[in-house]
Parts: sequence; structure tokens; C-alpha cells
Amino acid sequence: MRDNSVIKLCSTLPILMLASNLAYAMPGMHGAEGVAEPPAASKSMGAPINSPGTEIEITYSADGKTAIFVSTREGSIKSPGSAYNFDIWMSHNIDGIWQEPVHLGPDIDPTVGPNINTTAWELEPSLSDDGNVIYFTRYEPDNLLSGDLYVVQRVNGVWQAPKNWNDVPELPSINTSTGEEHCPIIASDSLIYFNYSQPGVTQESDIWKVEKKDGVWQKPVSLGSKINSPQRDHMHWTGLSKDGKSLVLTSMRTNLGSRGGHDMWIAHQDEKGEWQEPVNLGDVINTSGEEMCWTFTPDGKKFTGSWGPQGTFDTDIHWISKEDIPLLKTFEPMGPPPNLLINSNG
Repeated sequence: MRDNSVIKLCSTLPILMLASNLAYAMPGMHGAEGVAEPPAASKSMGAPINSPGTEIEITYSADGKTAIFVSTREGSIKSPGSAYNFDIWMSHNIDGIWQEPVHLGPDIDPTVGPNINTTAWELEPSLSDDGNVIYFTRYEPDNLLSGDLYVVQRVNGVWQAPKNWNDVPELPSINTSTGEEHCPIIASDSLIYFNYSQPGVTQESDIWKVEKKDGVWQKPVSLGSKINSPQRDHMHWTGLSKDGKSLVLTSMRTNLGSRGGHDMWIAHQDEKGEWQEPVNLGDVINTSGEEMCWTFTPDGKKFTGSWGPQGTFDTDIHWISKEDIPLLKTFEPMGPPPNLLINSNG
């Protein structure tokens, strides 16, 4: 167990409110008083994706017919000593209608889905492009500086047991015994961006990258002070452009036109390949509430993610047409992450 007496508010969750005088909702439940409305151009995903619990961090299969996301809904595994139960759920779209989500827990048929969920917190899932791998993060309950990256693989149609990234030869060994590593963007088999929080090394949370050269994964490095602010900065799965020169991120930074709380931003590389300061995506998507972990549908036409009033746990998944966000009109997102275990026997 990692020794951390202070619960660090994680930017992947709506529990990441820094102000101490905010009135919080009941854990993972709707109905709290809020100070903001959802982005005007957005629409709720509705039931059964959204529930009376918290829903966040949705991603999709390459064909768009399967969604995996995090929820505290009824049926999630109780985390002893914690008021919150964050688990990964899966839903399939049949004839344009999302079906009742399936809990990826111990009762699941391994030919249907993996047994991922435990009494720990499982967050930030994403299916690989071929549908045979799920990448996710596991945290100790109430300790959001304890995140480690995990992977679970389907072999010959059967889902195997999850493995820590450090135990998989194809993946860079970036999990540490202290701090938090979460939600990577796998740009290729030789370049991975990831979110990193390490006492004495990073700020609140920074974006780093790790590259493979001559067949060997190198030491991770920070993307630098223009991307990384003193507040929490992180990106989520499909937030990299196909050409690798633009990055969509979530940030709690208080400058550069922040609307308050978590906002969605975009950053670009200059002609030298250096990342420049992010630009706020604007009022079409950002409010004084919490906009976090938005990702693109596989066709690149919709931007989907969680929204909640600032200072509450009242979060649902919404979507906005990419065309309605001026700074994203020309952004061509990468699709689901590649399967880096494709040559592994599991």
C-alpha cells in the first residue's frame, strides 16, 4: 500500500475540486445544487449510459458500437472505508440504441468481457483499435496519488487476468511505487504520452512522454512549462491529432482565459516541434463547471465527456458536435489506441 495521508484530488474525477468552501453533493449522486448549466451546445447521452450515479471517462471501440466508461451506479463493487465505488462498465449499441451497461466484474463471462473491477478504484478505460486489449488505471480507494496503469488482453476470444504495465514486455515500465501514472495516449508503438504526478518531480499533475529508440524504451520526459501549469494538466485517450502536432487536454490552470474549474484546451507544436501554450476551447464547451476527459467518437464527429457543476459530484456524460467548437473544426483526432500486445501470447 502506498503511504499518502492526503487525498490528492485527481483531475480524472469530478472529485477534483480544490476550493475548501464548496458545498459538495452526496458521493456519486445527482440532485446537488449547482452554479452552472451544462454547455449550451451539448446534449446528455441519457439513460442507460447516464444513471443516478456518477458517469465519467467514456471511450469507444473502433466501430463505435461499444462504449466503456466509469460509473458509481448501483452494482459497482463497494470500496471498504470509502464513500465512492468507481468501476468500469461496458455498453453495446444495437440499431442505434445503447443497451444496459454490463459491469466488468467477477461475475462476467470471460468471453463477454474482462474481470477488471475490484474493491479498488478502476478508472480511465480504453479499448484498443482491434478490441482485444483494454488499458485502464487502478487506484487505492481515496488515494488518487496511487494510480498505476494496467492492461487486460483477450486471447482466442477469452479475456485474461489484468496485468500491471510494468509486467508486460511490450510496454514501457513507467509505474512507480509512489505518485500517480494515468490515462496514456498511445501515439504509436514507439511514442506514448501519459499523465504523471510524482512528489518532488512534477507539479499537481503534468503531461510527460516516453519514446522507444533502437528497440528500447527511454527515460520519460516532461512536455515542458508551456503545456504544464502549476495546476493539474492532463490529456485523455483520443486527444492527439493524427499528425501528432495538436493535443487536446484538460486543465485546471487559472490563466489564459480559464472559465473556472476544469476546462478543455488545445495546444499545438510550432515549426520546431515544440509544444506551445494551450488555448481555451471557449464558451461552446467550457463553463464555470467541470469539463473533464472529453474524447472523440471514432468517426471524429462528436466530442464526448463528463460535465458537472463546479464543486459537486453530479456528473453525466454529454456530447457536442465537433463542428460546433471553432477550434476543433480542423482537428483530426487519432482513433482508439493501438494494441501494443498484438504479438503477445497473453
